[in-house]
Amino acid sequence: MVPPICVVVPTYWTRAGGVAAAGDAVYDHPTSLDGDSTLPALLDSLEQLDSASYYLLIIVAVTSAEVEADAERRVREMLDAHPSIHCLLFGQRQFDTLCRQIRQSGLEDPETFLALRDYPRIRNLQLVVPLAVGSDAIVALDDDEVILDENFLEKAVEPLGTLVDGRRVDGLSGHYLQPNGSIMLQVDPSKAGSANLFDRKAEIMNRATLELEGEPGTLIYTPFCFGGNMEFSRDLASSVGFDPGISRGEDIDYLINARIEGRSFFLRKDLRILHCPPRGGSYRDVKSSKVEQDVLRFLYEQEKLKVSQTEQGMTAVRAEDLLPYPGEFLRGEIAHDAIQALRGAGYPGDAEEFVRRAQGGIGVKIEGYKDFRLRWPQLTDIVMRSQVIQKSLEDQVVSG
Repeated sequence: MVPPICVVVPTYWTRAGGVAAAGDAVYDHPTSLDGDSTLPALLDSLEQLDSASYYLLIIVAVTSAEVEADAERRVREMLDAHPSIHCLLFGQRQFDTLCRQIRQSGLEDPETFLALRDYPRIRNLQLVVPLAVGSDAIVALDDDEVILDENFLEKAVEPLGTLVDGRRVDGLSGHYLQPNGSIMLQVDPSKAGSANLFDRKAEIMNRATLELEGEPGTLIYTPFCFGGNMEFSRDLASSVGFDPGISRGEDIDYLINARIEGRSFFLRKDLRILHCPPRGGSYRDVKSSKVEQDVLRFLYEQEKLKVSQTEQGMTAVRAEDLLPYPGEFLRGEIAHDAIQALRGAGYPGDAEEFVRRAQGGIGVKIEGYKDFRLRWPQLTDIVMRSQVIQKSLEDQVVSG
């Protein structure tokens, strides 16, 4: 019998030496095959939890197919060192089998929504696989984190489904602790007072954190969440997915999608996890590519909010409902700030043309989102009803 709670962790891998090649998938900080992984520290910390109450789903994502076998071998070795943890290792073979079984059940193109390649479709696997196994709750972590609280799991799942001020807790999130023990991001003093919205992003995020911390109570209705400390009820996961049209910030975009479907996300103040990202790829390491992705997501989400206010069947969500973060980026004209931020981050091309192209492509992405939000429940219904898929996955849950 598989435990009712799924703790799911995606882990990202690349070639030895971190060597990149054309066509590679891009992740913030994938582990090189010959490098040190942050995953063992997380596995060590999981051992303090009640092993009978959860199973661990490890999703192995790689930058290139040539990395698959060695990456899975390394992850398996790490899991073998933790025999008390019930685990399902999910790699390319499992993915291919799952997609084949879904197609046989009547959905032709599951790869449109699921993949081992980009963040939102990997996040969708974090929902679909536990739903197929029959999990009641999903606790999503990242592989560069450490659990410090032996009661973490109880805090993460107990509020799900309860009512707070008339709203049901469909989803939950908690804070990241930085290595210095603070829940606040480090802010570059030279940018904190900038007139440019994108330069002030970390400061705005800190302001949002302070506002939530100032609210009375432990469970607070929240405008933002953290993908590496994110909890889903079975009902939420089956009805709302991660929009494949988003390439970064998929956690907060999911919260927006949930609100559009009339669902509620809360932040639990004492649900904290230590975040230990390696150098390179964290919010501290400024790269033009990250600014590019922020520009793309916020322009797109501005339009998504507009559509929610007019489209039948959607719950209206306004930027004012999401202040200060991400709401500050979802209202008014941000193109000028976007152009200046791109230039300041060293974008190698024409920043104005980049923004124009981004704006021009929004319509197609919105139509894709409209289709996705209707088809996601069809996909999850298939995997939840299929005894073949459930048994196939359950049979692979092993100890150590």
